[in-house]
Amino acid sequence: MTGARGTHAVVCVHGLWMSGFATTFWRNRLRAAGYAAQAFSYSSLRAPLAASAGRLAQVVDRLPQETVHFAGHSFGGVLILGMLAARDWQLGTRRLGRVVMVGSPWAGSHVAASLAARRGKLGRMMLGEALPEWLAAPRPEIPAQVEVGVIAGTRPYGAGRLLGPGLTAPHDGTVSVAETRVPGAREHLCLPVSHTEMLLSAKVAQQITAFVTAGRFAA
Repeated sequence: MTGARGTHAVVCVHGLWMSGFATTFWRNRLRAAGYAAQAFSYSSLRAPLAASAGRLAQVVDRLPQETVHFAGHSFGGVLILGMLAARDWQLGTRRLGRVVMVGSPWAGSHVAASLAARRGKLGRMMLGEALPEWLAAPRPEIPAQVEVGVIAGTRPYGAGRLLGPGLTAPHDGTVSVAETRVPGAREHLCLPVSHTEMLLSAKVAQQITAFVTAGRFAA
């Protein structure tokens, strides 16, 4: 099985205010399971959503593996699905794999809206360009062939509680469980982790690997 997994790539995409380094733990666990895992880094504050999605598509087009999967933390998950929905997806002889979204605010972000409203210009600068653009736009149609698994956190600790008071429980300290709901997703799993903790959680990494492998989270 490990040999077969070597023909599969998993592209890991970070969230707001981070870089590709943030997904190191995930990538190490995926590589230990036999996958070719790599990070995608983008400017989450300065680049428009379409520009980052275009760069992600270019990176995917250059991968040599037969099948390409994705794992995204927070806004990274939004960027992945946005990229898949925005283009006429062509992988040539390769196959589009599965997508795992971890703490991704697909349905909206109370914290982001509160930050923009309460902090004015400073809040808008902290949010950057892509996230407000995403929140203001209608949700794109996810391609029917894309298998999506969603992981949400329920440990309510994080800066989001201070930046956006009144966040609906249950939540991970930044994103509520309700905000992670993706219509058409194959599975939705809640784990007792906070928003940042997701990046260093063995349970999260295990479930990412499970979904990429079988299209189901582990029991």
